[in-house]
Amino acid sequence: MLTYPKAPLAYLTNVVDTYGDVSSFRLATTRVTLLRHPHHIRRVLQQKSATYTRDSMAYKMTRNFFGRGLATVEGGEEWRSMRRMMQPSFHYQRVASMTEHMLAVIRARIERWAQPAANGEVIDAAEEMRSLTLRVVARALFALEEGEVCDRFAAAIETVDHQLGEWVRFPLLPLSVPTAGHRRYWASREIAEEIIDYVIMQHLTDQVDRGDLLSMLIMTQDEETGARLTDEQLRDQVMIMLWAGHETSANVLTWAWYRLGRHPEIQQRVLREVDDQLEGRAPTLADCAKLTYTRSVLDETMRMYPQAWLGSRRAQEDDEIGGFRVPAGTEIFFSAYHAHRHPEFWDEPDEFRPERFTAEEAAKRDRAAFFPFGSGPHLCIGNQFALTEMLLVVASTMQRYRIELESREPVEPRPLLTLGPDKPVRVRLTPRGRPL
Repeated sequence: MLTYPKAPLAYLTNVVDTYGDVSSFRLATTRVTLLRHPHHIRRVLQQKSATYTRDSMAYKMTRNFFGRGLATVEGGEEWRSMRRMMQPSFHYQRVASMTEHMLAVIRARIERWAQPAANGEVIDAAEEMRSLTLRVVARALFALEEGEVCDRFAAAIETVDHQLGEWVRFPLLPLSVPTAGHRRYWASREIAEEIIDYVIMQHLTDQVDRGDLLSMLIMTQDEETGARLTDEQLRDQVMIMLWAGHETSANVLTWAWYRLGRHPEIQQRVLREVDDQLEGRAPTLADCAKLTYTRSVLDETMRMYPQAWLGSRRAQEDDEIGGFRVPAGTEIFFSAYHAHRHPEFWDEPDEFRPERFTAEEAAKRDRAAFFPFGSGPHLCIGNQFALTEMLLVVASTMQRYRIELESREPVEPRPLLTLGPDKPVRVRLTPRGRPL
């Protein structure tokens, strides 16, 4: 029997296929209302965001690990103060200053691929992307370069992601109950927290502005209240950004490699664009705006595999959505995965077609239909950083290599807190000759 805890994505697909845009199902002892229509989701995230808060069951669970950071706190003045303090850290100029850090890490990783590529060896794309994006985030945001520390953090976060994702789906036993999975969760969380404390202590001890995000967060003040982030808030923000800043981008890049491997004609167009726009030189931040087709590939990847694939809110007062009454206290789930495939907005939604995101096609489409970074006041603050990072990774890789999948066997999404592949994406990188 198909159940949410065992197969959440398949279960929710069956629910929306059977009952449509507004439906409900029972999760443990809680009745959940599920939304998939982009307009209904826009009402929750934008039009009535004050009514639908992050005081939901799922957010309460994730705060067990991430604490009360910008991405998890319910809302209100605490959230607004954090947003005011953190927003300047992600302005375009600040992201531009981090670009050289990104490129240094990307270039080093691409050089590391030279030997396995020359030997025709197979690499695990997901493993490589997790390692790469973690180092990008660690260096650009926190000036952390120690490879061993990054490796330990990546391993710990991978375990936490799996165990926490399993628990959120089916929270029968509290995390304090020492099952084998819960013990793995707590051991990995302890490792992650030790590394976070190490990163923060380094910055607080030397009191030097390293030009990274953490230095800025330590020094910043709320322009309205004069408040600074407390030590606990700093720790929670760093934890969230180190996890979310690499895990989500790594998954998108893995899926992009998978799709480029399955669609050689699309890969060929990316290769031509990269050659035409870069003319053999290393990419820069300014080049990102010129790589329009490459950006379309990433947008189509995020449409099909949105990392915030399932969101939640709690209704604070009575409302009505799609003609259905929503009483106060209702737990709301909204599915970006299914909204991004809604037949009213997307034709042949299971087909990978980057041309959906040309300027002409995007201008004709309802803006509510595509929200890979969320929407409304809680729009992801790091979206510009993530897009820049992913474009630089793809462009730099395509300059040097072609991507070939080891197997044509389909890879399906694995729904945990994010949406990664359900099996290794094994690829060969073929060194390129002269530009096309």
